[in-house]
Amino acid sequence: MVLKVKNPGLYTTVQDLGRYGHQAEGFSPAGAMDYRAFMLANQLLGNDGNAPGLEMTFRGASFEVMQDTVIAAAGADMALSIDGTPFSIGVPIPVFKGSLIEFGAAENGSRTYLAVSGGIKVELVLDSASTHVRSGIGGYRGRTLEVGDVIGIGDAASAPRPYRISAIEEEEAVRVIPGQQYDRFNEEMREKLFGEGYTLTKDCDRMGYRLDGPELVAEGGHDVLSEPTQLGSIQVPKGGKPIVLLNDRQTAGGYARIGTVARVDIPKLVQKHPGDTVRFEEISVEEATALYREEMKKIRDGGYLEVNNDFRSHVRPTAGKLKRIMER
Repeated sequence: MVLKVKNPGLYTTVQDLGRYGHQAEGFSPAGAMDYRAFMLANQLLGNDGNAPGLEMTFRGASFEVMQDTVIAAAGADMALSIDGTPFSIGVPIPVFKGSLIEFGAAENGSRTYLAVSGGIKVELVLDSASTHVRSGIGGYRGRTLEVGDVIGIGDAASAPRPYRISAIEEEEAVRVIPGQQYDRFNEEMREKLFGEGYTLTKDCDRMGYRLDGPELVAEGGHDVLSEPTQLGSIQVPKGGKPIVLLNDRQTAGGYARIGTVARVDIPKLVQKHPGDTVRFEEISVEEATALYREEMKKIRDGGYLEVNNDFRSHVRPTAGKLKRIMER
């Protein structure tokens, strides 16, 4: 065991990259919403890219360290302190038994991922550690973390890497490919989707983002025969307000789908807050495929990492441990 939950935060779950190959059986994929941040946190520690970690939403959790280990956080800029001393996210940080790790509110995003050397250790369900709260499976007892939960870790496969995550700059627009019922929406409707932009409503969660903005009308009606859903599907119900389906989505849907968010831009979308504006831009399937391949290659090749010349993330925790020993 390594971490004891002191404060679970607003919505903290164990996730990996998802539970795939079981939608036909009724199981949602779940998994880390921002796959890029999740993989980068693991990469800093030398973990496998799919090693289970913690996803914290809007407000982070706090933990008592039960044994010496190394952590790394990535994603939204969530205030981090260890024993009251502030630290930056995006770097490996050694932590020692007895220390208190505290995360605050998220800034410049909505989700932060906490990785631990060796990965979080939980029982796998259908070959995945991901939590799907609605069905109560996976992760830590199929639910969000609660006060008093004690979380175990696996054996570290390799040592943390002396890198930090570099600044990530990207275009504001979220790119979309035509959906299964794209031809049901005339040119006027398409111009609305790719024109003014939409606002994220308060009804945004791991299942999907409900948007407010120009109403879209499907010719021949909005209902279709139920079809398998996809990550990023933009379905348009009778009210005309789009809904973007995400990781915890239903496995099948019966509304017309005007488009699908390109997988490369899912991290950009899921880091937005309710009230934020999203503007869509149309691209082809071929463009979306090429962009995703480039993105995954960049992640795996360390393209988002740079040498970390700031040694405070190592010196401060070690000094704190020595101080506690001297005070005994």
